[in-house]
Amino acid sequence: MLIRADPTKDHRAVEAVRIALGLGSHNEGQDLTLVLCNRAPLLLCEDNSEIVDAETLERYLPVFIEWGTPFGIAADAVIPSRYLPDCVTKPMTMTDIAASLKTAERVLVF
Repeated sequence: MLIRADPTKDHRAVEAVRIALGLGSHNEGQDLTLVLCNRAPLLLCEDNSEIVDAETLERYLPVFIEWGTPFGIAADAVIPSRYLPDCVTKPMTMTDIAASLKTAERVLVF
């Protein structure tokens, strides 16, 4: 799942998280990769007051945190001042992202 929509302006970023939860639920997100580009890492910010559909995000994001699903953060992405506690993130270069997309069985881009 590649999320590049700005969650402060577009509901599609939160919708991507909701869809990813459904796709990853059969094995607790272990075969799911969520890559956050541009301003999408703001989805993981402790202060979600600026996020469109923040109440929906609050329902789904804790499941990924419980599962330990890592969120890939693009090297040139906007980084929030503080991530949610216990949220697993990993920096990804553009080469890492390209390799991940190439080997993926399916890719959804939001």
